[in-house]
Amino acid sequence: MFSKESLGINDADFIYYELNTDQKVLEETIKTYNFFTRDFPNYLKQNYPKYYTKNIKIKFINWGHMEVVYVLDNEKNKYTLLMGQPNLEFGKVKKEYDNLKILSQAQDKDNNIVNPLLYYANHNNHREVYMTPYYYQARCISYLDNELGIYVPEPNYHFEKFNSNQKEIIEKAITAKILSLYNLDTKIGLADFTVSSGDFILEKGFNDNIDNIFNKMKIIAARNLVNMPLDDYIALIYQNLKLFKTKNIDKGIELGISKIKKRT
Repeated sequence: MFSKESLGINDADFIYYELNTDQKVLEETIKTYNFFTRDFPNYLKQNYPKYYTKNIKIKFINWGHMEVVYVLDNEKNKYTLLMGQPNLEFGKVKKEYDNLKILSQAQDKDNNIVNPLLYYANHNNHREVYMTPYYYQARCISYLDNELGIYVPEPNYHFEKFNSNQKEIIEKAITAKILSLYNLDTKIGLADFTVSSGDFILEKGFNDNIDNIFNKMKIIAARNLVNMPLDDYIALIYQNLKLFKTKNIDKGIELGISKIKKRT
């Protein structure tokens, strides 16, 4: 059986499916079951044998409006699987996979973004998924009732509000992280980033230090990219992070610029 350790939401995945009016929960659940018990393991066995074992187990841990999130355990290692919501336009998961690959290639060893390992799709069942490294009991940064905090997997999935000092640091770190993705050569950066959609995670074991939080923070979503001058990209950051204090964005921009310069 899959380990009983707390990895995320302890519920059935279909509860969190987003469906069109003509889709049925049972039918979509069967499609997902077949996809993860037959199609995807066979794909791994034939194309990525290092990830395959006979005893692969897949556990639902979280969800978003774009994807449903699982953990794959092959008895040697764990990996994160992000499967498109049943009502999601086919191809959007592949687009995000491609965007993450583009951004990660420019990061060298900075490790600012989760670099996907592989992508697989079954068009007939309207299922597509990409696989990434798994960060054990990572915390998802989000808002709940207008309060900024993290969702913590253990011992039971729950929300913890940041204190005032943590919030200041988190706002700076998120700003810096987004800016640090910018590629000075190609002028490509991240677009459509939002805090409330779970685009940012923190590895377990962070402390209240800006460098520690920056290094333990990962961006896990890249729905769209932009191609624009750096000044315009900075303006986009201010626009999208309007819930943050301006002074924290200012400090985050300074930190992000220093990270870009260090990389070049």
